Order: sequence, then structure tokens, then C-alpha cells
Amino acid sequence: MSRIFQTQEDEYHYFNGYYDKSPLSFNSSKLLALRVKFCDHLPNGDEITEIGYINWQDSNEFVKLSETRAWNWQQGCMLQWYDDSHIIYNDIDNNKFVSVLFNLNTKEKTVLNMALYTLCREKEFALCIDNERHYWFRGGYSYRGVVNESKNKIFDEDDGIWYLDIKENIAKQILTLKELVNFKPLSTMKNTIHYVEHLMINPSGDRFCFLHRWKLDDGGIYSRLFTCNIDGSDLYLLHDNGKMSHFNWKNNNEIIAYGIVANSINKIRKYKNLVKLFIKPLLPLYHKLVKDGTNISKVIAGNSYMILKDKAKEIVKINHTISNDDGHPSWINGTNSFISDTYPTKINNHKAKLFIFNLDTQKEILIDELDSIKEFDNSAMRCDLHPKLSFDQKYICIDAMHNKKRDIFIYEI
Repeated sequence: MSRIFQTQEDEYHYFNGYYDKSPLSFNSSKLLALRVKFCDHLPNGDEITEIGYINWQDSNEFVKLSETRAWNWQQGCMLQWYDDSHIIYNDIDNNKFVSVLFNLNTKEKTVLNMALYTLCREKEFALCIDNERHYWFRGGYSYRGVVNESKNKIFDEDDGIWYLDIKENIAKQILTLKELVNFKPLSTMKNTIHYVEHLMINPSGDRFCFLHRWKLDDGGIYSRLFTCNIDGSDLYLLHDNGKMSHFNWKNNNEIIAYGIVANSINKIRKYKNLVKLFIKPLLPLYHKLVKDGTNISKVIAGNSYMILKDKAKEIVKINHTISNDDGHPSWINGTNSFISDTYPTKINNHKAKLFIFNLDTQKEILIDELDSIKEFDNSAMRCDLHPKLSFDQKYICIDAMHNKKRDIFIYEI
């Protein structure tokens, strides 16, 4: 596998965003991209990023379509294809976070009344969060530009998840934070900041998964992975071991994920008094081990890739060397393989790895190793590879800082 494309070397930085959506069009001819002239600070809410595409098989020219103020380095503006003639992305309109359906042929914009988080294009709906509240608590994963002081409170029981009917442009709430906090509550939930994020819809569009998170007294974050019907019914707590970072649907009933498998150490994080007594004093050492990329920290925490079965207590742990590191997995349809990446750390000379792992052979194919800008590695300005599969599963797109600037690379599988 080889790198077959990269964005042009000019004064711009090119990037796309999160790993669960393809920037390549349905026939893979057009590459969606965001373009800015800086990469050394978080967007301030007034700074725009240009939105456009590149006919990458014939040219390196960026064709500008629009621009947005609702973006961040990790997830972009949720830019993605809606159909052959429309793209969809988030923006700010009349001091409100919205999503925009943009017609590539007429340049007409349809403004939708909530910003999207995840999209089901086949059934014409999206799921949304309260971005005005997310702004206060999630730094590099939120949008600036709308500052609502009334949302700056540690707990808002009316926060949650919304269903956005794109055709009718109607949003209705399907889950509240109050419901989530009351679902098998833990002592560590009390008097702390709660929020939801990382929503993903399964291939058939009838269920979705998401994280319910809250901040712990030890400075860490407790994460619970839920699945749910699209209307908010049949809520299921799929993973409650405290640490779940990245995941994706393998099929309609299984999820490939990176998190912790329960052990005697990490079970302590469920209990507020035990966190204060045993975990908090050891945090400085643990954080140093994590920062240096030391495998000891992963063994202690029980970190691993795993496959979870929806509405079942089945967890299959995946064991192999590179995947002891956190990454952003996507399943390759028709195979027993997934793609993922690693973070650049001090222990691996600030290089990030892009790889495919096959569960049948238990073998890993290293696709590429890429340099980072090391002063950004532990900041919100970092550039995760976020590998994204094309619709036809023939190409992988990544964001990278390999050339000391932000670029989009394409690989052929």
C-alpha cells in the first residue's frame, strides 16, 4: 500500500476531521477539504475555514464552495457528503449553531435548525447535541463563536441528544442527561460535570451508540458507552468500565472499540471514596507514563481494542502489539480486518502509525509512519490521523502534519 495523493505545498493547511465519515465522494472522484492559513492555535469563533473539494485524481486545485465559523481541529465542521450533489456541514447563523445543506450545482444553502453530530443520509436524519453547552466543557471538541452563559453550569438535566428530521427541518429531543444519570447511577456522578458526545449511527440507521461522560475528582473522565434506538427507546449500557475512547460500528450488531477491559484496579474508579483514597495520589506518575507512551500504564489500566456485541455482555479482547495504543478504528466491509492509527509519543519518536489489522491471521500491516509537530502532540492543536475509509472501501484518507503543516493524504488499499 502506498501514498498516492497529498494536498499541495502552499501557504494553506488542509484537513478534514473525524474518522467516521468519508471525505471522498461516492465514486471517489472528489475529495472534500477544509483550508486555513494557521495551525498554531484554536479557532477563536470569528476565524473561518474555507470549505471546498479537490478533483484529486486529475488535479491538486482546491475549489472553494463555502466557509464556516463552527469548526475545530479534531472534528472539523462535520463536513461530509449528503448525496451526489449536496454536502452538509456545521456553521453559525444568527448567533446559533446550525447545519447547512449545500447544493454543489446551484450553490444554494438550506439552513437546518441544529448543528449535526452524526448523519444517516439514507433516512434523512441526523443526531445532535447541545453545542452551546459543549463549548464550556470540551475544549478541542467544541465550537466557539456562540457564548451562552446560561449553559455554563456543571449539570443541566435538560441537556442530551436530539433527533433532527432533515427533510422537515424539525428537531426533537430523544434523551436527556437526567435519564442517563438515573440509569444505573454511580457515586462518582454526584456534583460533577456531565455531557454526551461521540454519537455514531449503525449501518441500518435503527440504533446508535454514544458516550455519557463525567469528570472525576481525580481529574480524569469516566466514560460509559450506551446503545439506543433512534427514538431514544431501548437504552442499553454496553460498556461501564470507566474508560472508552474511540469506537465504530463493525456491523449492525457489533462495535469495534478501544477502551479498558475490567480489572481489579480500574474497577475502583466507580467509587468516589476509593478514587480519592487510592487513585488520586498515584495520578502524577500515571500521567507521566501515559505522556511518555509507556506500555506499563496500558497494562495497569487494562487498555485494549475489543469487539462488543450490542445488547449483550460479550466483550472479545483483541491482542496485538501496536493496538495496545489508542486509535481510531473503522471496519473494512467484507473482510475480518480494521484500519486504525496510533498517537505520536516520545517513546516512538513522535511518529504516528497507520495500520490494518486482520483478526483471522492476527497479523498487522503497517501502512505508514508519519511525523508530527511534537510541540502540538499533547495539545488541542494536535493532528490525529483519523483514518477514513472511502465509500467503496478502496481508499484511506488521513490528516497529517508529516510535512510540518496540515495535509490530507490518500492511500490505496
